[in-house]
Amino acid sequence: MKLRDKVDVITGASSGIGKATAELFGWEGANVVAVAGHNREAANRVVESIRSAGGSAISVLCDVSDELQIKRMVYDAL
Repeated sequence: MKLRDKVDVITGASSGIGKATAELFGWEGANVVAVAGHNREAANRVVESIRSAGGSAISVLCDVSDELQIKRMVYDAL
């Protein structure tokens, strides 16, 4: 588990490359914060996939162009 005890914030984690990255990081032991711009259901499915494989993950909705939302996301990640 290369990423054990690391916290990784992955944007665009509800599909495509972001989803694959979030799942890989979760399987490698990271505490994953799967960030979706506006699709909570898709992000929650990624989180469930990570958790069902024994990983740790949460989902956060965040518009990465909004500084306040980014600060809130970082707070949630810690």
